[in-house]
Amino acid sequence: FVKKEIRKEDPYKHVALEKEGEFELFWKCSEEMAKQFPMKAELHQFMVLTAMRKTEALRMKKDYINFDKGKIIIPRQISKTGYQDEELPITPELEILLRNILDYENDPRFQDFYRMRDFPWLFATRRWKSERYFKKEFRMSPEARLGGDEKYIPELRKLMRLRSGDPNFLYAPKILRKSYTTLSQQIHGGRSEITKEMTRH
Repeated sequence: FVKKEIRKEDPYKHVALEKEGEFELFWKCSEEMAKQFPMKAELHQFMVLTAMRKTEALRMKKDYINFDKGKIIIPRQISKTGYQDEELPITPELEILLRNILDYENDPRFQDFYRMRDFPWLFATRRWKSERYFKKEFRMSPEARLGGDEKYIPELRKLMRLRSGDPNFLYAPKILRKSYTTLSQQIHGGRSEITKEMTRH
């Protein structure tokens, strides 16, 4: 007899940003925190514009972006479903964000690490030692990707609560994907096939 483990309930399962003012609040607070949390603020903005999971977004590479064709490729090997390659259109808002992220190669805080030709990751870590600077195997490894955002999320949530005047305002990365599902259901009358498509596109 094997006892079935009880799965923890997602505390944000039914929470979503539904009002236009909430998205504007999220965006402004993210912009404000970008100086203190470079890359991490943009990661969350990227997630709200693409509906990608955080684990997927962190595995994105610069080569997946094609500005000429106006699309982002999401290879099946980084997707949670792993079924097939997918494409995302680069909207004007997403293009501005992507160019801002790529412009970090000119930021002295990254000390030219981000601009190296063979550095593949869209979201880079700042935690690296100088002796690793010229080690290609490090730059190509997952260790060179952006690390955890456990400190960023509470700070962003705190700022959003302050700006909104609501001490109970909720924010977590999972809320962003929930927002896509909720809004697409409202717009398309709850049609499941469209909702499924909208969750990604």
